Amino acid sequence: MAEPIAKPSQDPGNDGTMAGMLRSVFDKFTQQLDDMLPATVVSYDRASNRACVQPMIAMVTTEKKRVTRAKLASVPVLNIGGGGYLLSFNLKPGDHGWIKASDRDISLYLQNLSEEQPNTKRKHSFEDGLFIPDSMKFQIDPEDMEHAVLQTLDGKTRIAVWPDKIKITAVQGLEIQGPLKVFGRTSLIGGVDIENRPYEDHWHGGIYPGGSNTNPPWE
Repeated sequence: MAEPIAKPSQDPGNDGTMAGMLRSVFDKFTQQLDDMLPATVVSYDRASNRACVQPMIAMVTTEKKRVTRAKLASVPVLNIGGGGYLLSFNLKPGDHGWIKASDRDISLYLQNLSEEQPNTKRKHSFEDGLFIPDSMKFQIDPEDMEHAVLQTLDGKTRIAVWPDKIKITAVQGLEIQGPLKVFGRTSLIGGVDIENRPYEDHWHGGIYPGGSNTNPPWE
């Protein structure tokens, strides 16, 4: 049995007029251009900062059948950085974001990050795309609604920048590797451990009346 002939991708309302013909031509032209679509991460290589992503808006045939778009491999991922600093995230499969197409072929530029001519005549294609991560679902603590935050999606660990202070919440505590200088009075509530020993157990031995000095702590 012969395959049925697919309906033409054409609006009958455009037939018979110059304006209709131009609309059809323009519509056909834009169908071949990529611009920007939501996408999810399939895999991510942090060392090369390249991701395989799946566009989340399907194509539709003239027979109203949905066609899933092909995965896009080795897509550069947007990292915000400059001046010797970087804000980087380790993307996980299923993370959301956007795939944005470049105006021209950028393959040669990506090889050496210097000015290059387009390697092909390809234009507005996801083959020359950039993946922009976007956490579309998250929870913000009510007290941080007016402030800038860097946090986990559930908000249990967060750094919040207020107009007059910075608030840090960490489920497993705050770890600092390196010298710490504090200019100003420090308030400690809840107890302090020094060399893994509670400060409340701190005592000095060898105390005598007069001008004697104490022994070092815990001796």
